[in-house]
Amino acid sequence: ALPLGLAAAVWALLNLAAVAALPGALERLSGASLREQALPWLAVLPFMLDAFALGQSDPINLFLVTAGLGLARASRPVTGAGLIGLAGMIKVLPVAFWGVPAVRRRLAATVAGALMTLLASIALLVVFAGWGPSLRGIAEWLTVLREQEGPWGLVATQNSLRENNEALAIVLARTFGDLDPGLLRNAVSLARLRLDVIWGIWVAILSAMMLTWVGCAVRARGAPSERGWLGMFALTAVVMLVASPIAWPHYFLWLLPAALFLARRRRLLVAMAVVAQLGMMIPVLRGLGWHMAMALALFAIVARELLTRPPPAPVAAGL
Repeated sequence: ALPLGLAAAVWALLNLAAVAALPGALERLSGASLREQALPWLAVLPFMLDAFALGQSDPINLFLVTAGLGLARASRPVTGAGLIGLAGMIKVLPVAFWGVPAVRRRLAATVAGALMTLLASIALLVVFAGWGPSLRGIAEWLTVLREQEGPWGLVATQNSLRENNEALAIVLARTFGDLDPGLLRNAVSLARLRLDVIWGIWVAILSAMMLTWVGCAVRARGAPSERGWLGMFALTAVVMLVASPIAWPHYFLWLLPAALFLARRRRLLVAMAVVAQLGMMIPVLRGLGWHMAMALALFAIVARELLTRPPPAPVAAGL
């Protein structure tokens, strides 16, 4: 094993390399030049700085997913799905982005990439831990994920309820749920609803977003290739954030695809940058889910653009 200081330095260099390579990956995926990316990058800068300060994996995973989608859009969809899977091996949430190539007519390649990721993960576990410990580790992980990592598990274990967790389910529980005020910090309680009601509201919102995602996927098939891929990338990122029971501020770096999709709305992006920074500065705003509210607003704007896009003109008979 590497000494802790050396390992931290290597990880920081990997993050820097990912950020340096990300503009090029975004350009290959979306066609947006470096100049066109300037304001979107400014809009998510507070989250990027937070990720660097905490040594998080989000810059690396964002690059892997972006590069993977770019390859999937081009001529190497299996490799692209494999890169998304590699991000999922670092942190499981990015596997949600397999949905993008799947609905962009790359379903078979996506399944192949997912299987490749699964086999690689199992092989690594067996090589480094052995078959028996690997099976026990997977079973334990699934148990912990089910019982402790869902929003109900976080409440039951009194874990990650502070204001920096802006996951929608936890924000709803802090603001409208029947929680012990002593467990909360920088929260504003507006109601005392039963927690099963809170979870039902969260599931209803997530279900509505997923239905919207499906509708957008259908409409995006007729959009220009770059816009279709980038739009579904943006929507999937927000669905991932809403589905997660944990969403620290640096997670909102995943709003970069939405900001890039809306790059022509310069005033909106300036407002987004201001809102992002205010949320980082004022703990009570984070307690109210300030950044999650911004993510939901961006989801609605991107979805509206995809759903209201004029249909492609029919081809005249005889041409």
